[in-house]
Amino acid sequence: MIFDPQHRKNVRSARISMALFRLSQAIKKVTQEESDVIGLSPVQVQALLFCQYTRSDVATVGNFASTIGTTHVTAVKIVNGLVSKGLISKVQKSDDRRVTLLQLTSAGIEIIPKLENWGHVLEEALHPISDIMLANLELGLGSIISSLEDRGHLTVAEPCLGCIHFHPNVGETAQPHYCDLIHKYLTHQASLQQCPEHTPLSKPKA
Repeated sequence: MIFDPQHRKNVRSARISMALFRLSQAIKKVTQEESDVIGLSPVQVQALLFCQYTRSDVATVGNFASTIGTTHVTAVKIVNGLVSKGLISKVQKSDDRRVTLLQLTSAGIEIIPKLENWGHVLEEALHPISDIMLANLELGLGSIISSLEDRGHLTVAEPCLGCIHFHPNVGETAQPHYCDLIHKYLTHQASLQQCPEHTPLSKPKA
């Protein structure tokens, strides 16, 4: 029981788990405060950032739901709220009209620069820590994230490079890269955006 201080005294994993829980509480507080400044909720900000940084052909409601760890119904409500604000539009995927893609409207694009510092308090908290400690922390957190992802508790979206499905520089100049998951060639710019289907070539060791 990680909330039992006596248990934490003798179990390192419990101490670390509690530290992560406390971090999650701090992150929730910080992101709420930063979101209030621009008149949006944290999940609405995440939806806008999802549209901005996710490859357009995989920017679906379902992938958004997986990325923020919520249900499809809740994701639809979040998206619809931003549609009503004129910040996001929903369009049917050209090759599969059953799939709805999310896109930023012109008004949504105008808000993105206001989100550049969203989460900066968390990043600033890491600045005093030495590079060696940060390197070890990065490895440890990577292992935790990988473990949670394997258990289906987390979806990690990353750019194409380093994904088992990605084959760089095998096509023509306009679309030099190929993804064998969707069987399509990609522009270089598209390959730099996040994909919720990213499967790393190798995962951090637990």
